[in-house]
Amino acid sequence: MADILSPELAALLDKRALVGISYFDITGDALQQRMLAGTVVRVTIKEGITLRQTDEEEFTLPSSMASWFVAPAGDYKTGDGEAINNPDYLVTWDVHRCQDKSKPEGEHQWWEWVANTTPPSVG
Repeated sequence: MADILSPELAALLDKRALVGISYFDITGDALQQRMLAGTVVRVTIKEGITLRQTDEEEFTLPSSMASWFVAPAGDYKTGDGEAINNPDYLVTWDVHRCQDKSKPEGEHQWWEWVANTTPPSVG
């Protein structure tokens, strides 16, 4: 059965987003922050929201819109210094490691994505 998208999810196609992702270890300590930008190229309930960056690399976010906020007009920069003018959305997620990395070699590390539902502050 094909994904039946809500009108809000379907409307994301071809929209530009600036995405902030914060990674945390199993104890809650910050590991890394990333700031990416891309244009939404695919949306499915099961696979998520896929964005394509200017270098053609793709990344996928969960299919929840809880962390998507209309971006105030302005100039923004990604973590790599790429200038983004007037993106459609600002998106932020926290990603928490939920399995200890001391498990035997070859076992997966599991991550939990948590939507930031408070609009990001700008400026």
